[in-house]
Amino acid sequence: MDKIIFFTILVLFPFGQLIKFGIFNLFDAVVLSLAAITFLKKTKYPEWYRYFIYFILSCLFGLVLNYSLFTIHSALYLLRLWSYSLVAVYIINFVRDRKIILYYLLILSFASAIFGWLQYLIWPDLTALKYLGWDDHLLRMVGTFLDPTYLGLILVLGIILAEKLNFKKIIYFLLISLAFTYSRSSYLIASLFLIYKKKFLPLFIFILIILLLPKNIGEGTNLARTVSGNNKLINYKENAEIFIKSPLVGIGFNNMCNARQLYLNDINTESHACSGSDSSILFLLATTGIIGLMILFYAVSHMPYGLELKASFLVVLVHSLFANSLFYPHIMFWLFALLGLRSKSNS
Repeated sequence: MDKIIFFTILVLFPFGQLIKFGIFNLFDAVVLSLAAITFLKKTKYPEWYRYFIYFILSCLFGLVLNYSLFTIHSALYLLRLWSYSLVAVYIINFVRDRKIILYYLLILSFASAIFGWLQYLIWPDLTALKYLGWDDHLLRMVGTFLDPTYLGLILVLGIILAEKLNFKKIIYFLLISLAFTYSRSSYLIASLFLIYKKKFLPLFIFILIILLLPKNIGEGTNLARTVSGNNKLINYKENAEIFIKSPLVGIGFNNMCNARQLYLNDINTESHACSGSDSSILFLLATTGIIGLMILFYAVSHMPYGLELKASFLVVLVHSLFANSLFYPHIMFWLFALLGLRSKSNS
């Protein structure tokens, strides 16, 4: 049963936001099912997981202290974080050939790119989605995730694995796909990775493709655009203001939307960005405070790092300076899957 659920997660992954219905996300639900089975089985845990649970408890403590901001959504976000962490535990205990995880993840990135091209060629104008709370992207590859930033990150993570597994053609395909997202943060992390690996020919071709892309069709395709940058600065400022309200333990994970209404008089609760942040670090500081951030960093310092996990985590960390990448469901699944590949159980 657990194997069927795990493979269902892999099948659902490339469908992104298309399997989200209101607050119900089918991807989250299936991951939660796997987490419940893993938790109820006779399971061994790695050493680092104890410290991660300390972080979960600190988040729970923050929610209790900020009970006036508490909603069921806050508890569900924390439950989701815990359930995704158990993906690593499941792989440690119940996946015999763990190296196959690398191939599974690469296929997921490749499939996400295929869906991205289908969207770009068939439905390039997504401006109508602004009435449903999404950003109004025009002539950008956003795929099933409806966001070029997160699609771009998934493509870069795929490039990391394709380089490790020496699939050169897939590297070029993912780089070409990445170019059409017009995601500057994803461009940055891809370029940094290629420079680090001394892959100068793919880097040159990637830059050449970017230079040849059609531009100035809309604000999103203008690589010199300033509107999104200014919006991020405003978001950083808002996060800092919320952080100041409770710097030690934060406002509770995830009470951002209620905090925006209470402290910033923000009434735009229909937006999908209401509960988020344009920086994972600022999100952590605002919701879990300095104490929570320190506990999480301590847990991270005890995690094992193979080359692909270290590169992937650093790429996500840099990317998370511009988006709340660390807590995006599909990115959490990806990182915890890699963590399960490298971890050893000891209790």
